[in-house]
Amino acid sequence: MPLDPNLDYYEGVRHLPGSYLVLETTNRCSVACVHCSVGEASADGKGHPHHDRTGFVTVPLVRKLFADLRAAEARFDVFIPFWLGEPLLHPDFSTIYQEALRAAGEHRSFERIEVHTNATHLTPERVRLALNQSTVPQTWHLTLDATTPETWRKIKGRLIFDDVVANVEHLVAEKARLAAPWPRLVFQFIVSDRNATEAADFRTKWEGVCRRAKLPVRTAAQDVPTGTDAVVYFRQLDAPTVAEQERQNTVFRETMAAMGVPLPRPAQSPEHIDGAPGVCGCFWKSPVIGWDGSLTTCTRDNRLENKLGSIVDASFGELWYGAQVTGWRRQVAKGEYAGLSACNGCFIPRSSNYSGVTPAEIAQALP
Repeated sequence: MPLDPNLDYYEGVRHLPGSYLVLETTNRCSVACVHCSVGEASADGKGHPHHDRTGFVTVPLVRKLFADLRAAEARFDVFIPFWLGEPLLHPDFSTIYQEALRAAGEHRSFERIEVHTNATHLTPERVRLALNQSTVPQTWHLTLDATTPETWRKIKGRLIFDDVVANVEHLVAEKARLAAPWPRLVFQFIVSDRNATEAADFRTKWEGVCRRAKLPVRTAAQDVPTGTDAVVYFRQLDAPTVAEQERQNTVFRETMAAMGVPLPRPAQSPEHIDGAPGVCGCFWKSPVIGWDGSLTTCTRDNRLENKLGSIVDASFGELWYGAQVTGWRRQVAKGEYAGLSACNGCFIPRSSNYSGVTPAEIAQALP
């Protein structure tokens, strides 16, 4: 197959469109969301194994990662310093963020940076860090999921809702006062049967906060639209089973329809979930690094069953472009997942809530 001129994988830079690199700054969290592994109880009552050990990624390891990316000539569309913990808890988050901005601005390791936070630790210091005039596009997802303390506690497990709202309102006010271009603000609401009745009020609340601050704002579902304006964003819940996914999809579709918010594509449904597994783009486009340096292929692999190794012991390039993952890619390119226990029963590659990898991208990424 001839090389696609729209891809630059073999032009001295390893890059595929739609790619993102996830780095877990910490697996500690200030809340315990019911839809997250932090709040998941195991059969023996000890909790999810991802949180058996907790800690913070070290600044030297972050610097090593960014140096590895330069050495491997690897480029990702998005850098996400977040996985299964609250990133703003990290005592050196400001340093890590500045290092990421430098890696993006000076070396083009990333096109943009995307932070996900529950805003519990969105202190004035973190607000000052967030608001900047960098040439690197940045988006901060403020995952709020509620408009009342009662629903917040039901989903998040802690009653600190009023403080969170005050933190986010302060961020909006300061962004307006300073006329700071970054970050783009996304007010996120993950719709489920626990909070769907508050979705309309959530839209009214945060659209109103932005408009009073004279910040452009719009509402969207499923995908965050391109642009720099603020977005009140509704996303469907990722569920662990097909049956639960369909139940939550129904809640999502009905809630968006009642609010008159269009969906760019259908929510997941059984006709998409059934059938051949398809090809999962995660093996090409979404490396995930835990706080301890463990590298895997997908954010859903929170038990590290597809672990490729650790960037403590090897370079990112050796692991992400090495023999083991190349063998997996050849296998997955045929829709085969034998031996990949983390992928057994996963319906995401067969769903309409999924952006995959094209045959042209596979051909260029495989040696």
